[in-house]
Amino acid sequence: MKSKKLVSTLLAIVLLCTTCFAAMGAARPADVNGRAAGGFSDVPDGTWYTEAVNWCRENGIMSGTGNNNFAPGSTMSRAMLAAVLYRSAGSPAVDGLADFSDVPANAYYNSAAKWASDNGYIGGYGNRVFGSDDPVTREQIVSILWRYEGRPVASAPDFADETAISSFAVAAVDWARANSIVSGVGNNRFDPKGTATRAQVAVVLHNYLTKETPSTPTPSPDPSPEPSDGSVVYFTDDISPEGMLAIYNALQWSPTGKVAVKLSTGEPPASNYLRPELIKDVVDEVQGTIVECNTAYGGSRAQTAMHYQVAKDHGFTDIADFQILDEDGSMTLPVTGGTRLTENYVGAAFADYDSYLVLSHFKGHAMAGFGGAIKNISIGLGSQEGKCVIHTAGNSHTSPWGGDQTGFTESMAEAGKAVSDYLGSGERIVYINVLNNISIDCDCDGNPAAPDIHDIGILASTDPVAIDQASIDLAFAAEGSESLQNRVNGRNGLHTLEHAEEIGLGSREYRLVNIND
Repeated sequence: MKSKKLVSTLLAIVLLCTTCFAAMGAARPADVNGRAAGGFSDVPDGTWYTEAVNWCRENGIMSGTGNNNFAPGSTMSRAMLAAVLYRSAGSPAVDGLADFSDVPANAYYNSAAKWASDNGYIGGYGNRVFGSDDPVTREQIVSILWRYEGRPVASAPDFADETAISSFAVAAVDWARANSIVSGVGNNRFDPKGTATRAQVAVVLHNYLTKETPSTPTPSPDPSPEPSDGSVVYFTDDISPEGMLAIYNALQWSPTGKVAVKLSTGEPPASNYLRPELIKDVVDEVQGTIVECNTAYGGSRAQTAMHYQVAKDHGFTDIADFQILDEDGSMTLPVTGGTRLTENYVGAAFADYDSYLVLSHFKGHAMAGFGGAIKNISIGLGSQEGKCVIHTAGNSHTSPWGGDQTGFTESMAEAGKAVSDYLGSGERIVYINVLNNISIDCDCDGNPAAPDIHDIGILASTDPVAIDQASIDLAFAAEGSESLQNRVNGRNGLHTLEHAEEIGLGSREYRLVNIND
């Protein structure tokens, strides 16, 4: 059983970016010379944080940053937080080293990162990245405590900036507010992406740990090892060729070999496909060939010759080479970990390419609820045969009709995972979602409903689940999204994301990074 001190400290640590903001506002320590008695040289007597800093030092909760300095105005990084948590737990022995590419073996926080990750308190962003130097945000801190508490369910009034709270933190913030752990930073705002200084951290730790602990949280009996903050999703509101190139470059991805750029060519005469002038620069950047597969429902793109004509008419052949991947039939990819499919049928030329850049226009969809990255790599990369298999959860290779909705959504997730697994377990495929012209209808509809939502921006990620979840969150939060929400929820569209996460395609938890900040 954890000691009362550990439990209290865990509670206080998780509060460090919340209560202190309301208590101290935007106050920052002044630069001074001289040393407070028995304390750090940069912590003078008589400040609002002096007593707390000295108390934390005496009790081994927080240490200095070198040369007898505390750096009271500095932010608390994820590495620092892990170290504080670890010391509070008594620095328990860990088995081996932390398996993160940005946590050196000799780092002072290596054991702390290993311990925090193994216990599900602080995870990584995906791709073995811990984010050691990243400042910890208020929503991340609340989420750490919520997970430690066993992921309890609670309801609370919304903050004024509720839509800015990441999806992974919504339940945690509700629980924290309902239990008076957070009250906001003024004007009913939570400031989920805000960070805290080390001085504010010290004050919260001192205030909390010198009081009687109101209750002892019960940790989850099997703390989830999943990443606490999910995958990184990059964002820009600049929907332009320059914005497309900037968001791609933010991924710092280096494709290998022959590169395919997967997109939807769009059904004539008036669908909202991504325009060639928007994507040309990023296609040139990767020296890519634009690829597509024929449709299984009829229309102008069901036959190869007609589909090539549509690609030409819509301007894609003017900016790059273009290929219909299934003009010569199908090839199969194994599906691992699925419950619906054992094989995924993609275009026969799929394996001719070594790396894939997936460009998706995010929108609603009459059958799937919404279309984004996962639909693009499942239905989109599926041959005509493969589309039938996905739509019917493996029951038909010749007709896309007659399948049940749950089987369809789960089959999309499983087909998407087969593609990702084939491409080096996701190493050779990345995703860009463009949130413009957001109709409730797909680009496979030649006469879609008019968009109800204003253009939002462009997202990029190495995780198809995270980028689709972020797209959903941004679109649902937008004014006029009621029709889209009805379309998605009416088709149980979010189950695609749920199943995709369950089978390991990606994470619904994510950290949104605005590249314009």
